[in-house]
Amino acid sequence: MQAPVSTTRDDIDPAEIASELGTPVRLKTWSLIVTFFGDAVLPRGGSVSAVSLGQVMERMGVEPGAVRTAVSRLASDGWIERNREGRASFYRLAPYREQSIVDAGRRIYAPAGAAAEKEEGWALASLPSDMEPERLPRSMIALQKGWYLIGPDMADRPSSMMVFQGNFEQKPAWFMEMLAPQAQAEAMERLMEIFYPVLQSVQQGWKPQPVDALALRCLLIHDWRRIVLRLNALPASLLPEDWPEGECRKMVAELYQGLLAPSEAWLSTVAQCEAGHLPAAKPFLFDRFRASALDD
Repeated sequence: MQAPVSTTRDDIDPAEIASELGTPVRLKTWSLIVTFFGDAVLPRGGSVSAVSLGQVMERMGVEPGAVRTAVSRLASDGWIERNREGRASFYRLAPYREQSIVDAGRRIYAPAGAAAEKEEGWALASLPSDMEPERLPRSMIALQKGWYLIGPDMADRPSSMMVFQGNFEQKPAWFMEMLAPQAQAEAMERLMEIFYPVLQSVQQGWKPQPVDALALRCLLIHDWRRIVLRLNALPASLLPEDWPEGECRKMVAELYQGLLAPSEAWLSTVAQCEAGHLPAAKPFLFDRFRASALDD
């Protein structure tokens, strides 16, 4: 796929971007807050004030009442912990949730090309219906009831699994739709359509206000996270020729790097935690979308 033809925008409003994403993506405030914590707060100690959280959410068009409702839900579900000091409230991710955020980050922030899988060794496999796994590893992709595509690195193959290995002589449309659903391709194309004008504006010198840069960064990663965590880990030979994942990841990486400095300036000078200003960002933040991000 070729990059969408677009023009720069000088009137980029994060709330309008959120509105564009909202209809197809169905943005959920609680999920947007988790994205904000995982992307921006976790690298800076993990805690942020309710006021700071509200300021960022407001720039994405989220009403204060919706933020309070989402925070209450996240707290009751064990996603975040609340701390009160005087009249001020502070939130952080629950420690046992942090590892899931870190694990997801390895896929979200991987550099273009790093996620390519081995071309050889893929196989068709079958399991009895009463033994089908409830949760699949990335190297085990469900096709139809009882049938799976398994990757060459899947070491723990059940002894009851029947495996057929060889070259695929034919890959019919129904098979390709299971491996690379058109809906996923359309979601990536939609993300690029919305964010390419922002990238082009940044590349041509547009400088967003720091809080707007942070809001745009959060919306970018929120939509990309929603897409990338659903993608199958497949080699190029098992993907359509026009599959947009590589180009989409490259665009996300470039825009993220362009928004990083101004958004981090807001986190450094405005955002608050219990100790005052947030601590300095950990080095892994600046490795995102680079090869070293895989070593987090």
